[in-house]
Amino acid sequence: MDEPVPIRRAAIGCVALAAVAIGAALIVRPAIFSLAPPRDDAAVIIATTNEVSAGPIRRDVVLSRTHGWSGELDAANGRVQLAVIVSPSAFGGIAAVNAASPGRSDCPLDVGADRLVDCDGRAWTFEGVPLESSDPHLERIGVEVVSGAVVLDMTQPLRD
Repeated sequence: MDEPVPIRRAAIGCVALAAVAIGAALIVRPAIFSLAPPRDDAAVIIATTNEVSAGPIRRDVVLSRTHGWSGELDAANGRVQLAVIVSPSAFGGIAAVNAASPGRSDCPLDVGADRLVDCDGRAWTFEGVPLESSDPHLERIGVEVVSGAVVLDMTQPLRD
């Protein structure tokens, strides 16, 4: 007949198994963080394609550091906050622009029915093209769609 397992032996076995599991976690967790690439502002998820297809949306983004965008606000600890406008493009894609008026960081853009308008009355298309040829273009942001998510590259404005 089998003898029952002594309680002390079972308790020691459970403690040893827990110590092995904790030891594995202490080894694996730091390895994950040391091998993973650092997070930066090159891939900021801003919205889903379904949200953007309904019309232009304005979102505030906190960046890990300043990149020289117009309208950057201090968000403490070296971080900056920036407002962006993401909209469906007239050419079938998705467009993203900085929500600050060029040359006037204190003049945010408002989303109108068919255009973006600043506090001075200047107007742009949702792609950042000025409606008056004398006005400057808006700072455009690189956009990529990944598995239904709209991802922005906030490291620098797109160059024309």
